[in-house]
Amino acid sequence: MANLTEVSVYTRKFFVWFIIAIIAYILLKGMVDLGVTYWKITHPPPIPPPDAKFGRLPSPNFSHVASSSSGLTFSLVNIEGRPPETTTAAKVYFMPKKVPTLLSTQRARELAARMGFTNPPKENTPTEYFYVDPLDTLRTFALNTTTLNFRYKYAYEKKGDLFESNTIISKDQAVGEVRTFIQSYGLFDGSILDGNIQSQYLTYDSGADVFRPSDSIAKSNSVRIDFWRKPIGEFPLVTPLFFQSYNYALYTRDPRVKIVDLSYAFWPIAFDNVGTYPLKTSDMAWQDLIDGYAPIVNMGENKGNTVIIRQIYLAYYDSPEPQMYLQPIFVFRGDNNFVAYLPAILPDWLE
Repeated sequence: MANLTEVSVYTRKFFVWFIIAIIAYILLKGMVDLGVTYWKITHPPPIPPPDAKFGRLPSPNFSHVASSSSGLTFSLVNIEGRPPETTTAAKVYFMPKKVPTLLSTQRARELAARMGFTNPPKENTPTEYFYVDPLDTLRTFALNTTTLNFRYKYAYEKKGDLFESNTIISKDQAVGEVRTFIQSYGLFDGSILDGNIQSQYLTYDSGADVFRPSDSIAKSNSVRIDFWRKPIGEFPLVTPLFFQSYNYALYTRDPRVKIVDLSYAFWPIAFDNVGTYPLKTSDMAWQDLIDGYAPIVNMGENKGNTVIIRQIYLAYYDSPEPQMYLQPIFVFRGDNNFVAYLPAILPDWLE
């Protein structure tokens, strides 16, 4: 029969091995979880074969783009030394159109009231309201009663001292205050605020009535804040301007009027109503760029007719106008801020 000393020794050994076993289990589980995560990242589930669920699609509307790649000479400089491999098919999402309801007008008036516009609006159309603050006519609010998309603006160009405040603001402070304002008044869909937020220091030139980028907090007198939708899978969402979103705010140093411009345009995506479509290869896309079929979004600071391309990748085109489907496009990024777009779906499936 074991004495108390032996029981104590066995008990200590048991606890030592028990702790070792727990640590080993945690380490092993962590390694397995890391392995599974790595496998999922490096072996994503295959995209289903193209089903072209929606039939032939309307071509993406690049009406904001004034020129094409015609007449330019392109040189591809990237790691691969050639257009990178891309997926052969991609998902296309239905974008349901918002329609007026019996509550549309009431909801619009409530939103305007939250922004401080309680006076009757000017009805430009049955669904387009325009408010002017009778107490400060520099404040205006353009609102669509069906979509609740809006543009709030303070006519800063008519108030010369608005950008002369000595108050120092950081980009983080500006983003935080604008985000709080938007959330408090229920102005944006939550998915926009959950996406990527970019900010940039600006200096307002009152003589030319333009905002110029500034690399110094001391030299700036305003901050532009852009709100972007979250990527869908590996595809980012891009706008016609590429470098700027149409969901944005302009924030000033002046404590009297901090937000002088606030724009919101949101089109819902039906993630449960999706089709799969065949895509061009990156080689085909590169040839289309060379042949002059790619709309140029931004020529950047390029001089002459020769452009160096550094990146070719797929993205979803998020238009400021309503569109029936969210479609993939090719994005070409080049030196000196050059950007061009190209429809990615095979032409046989585009109208």
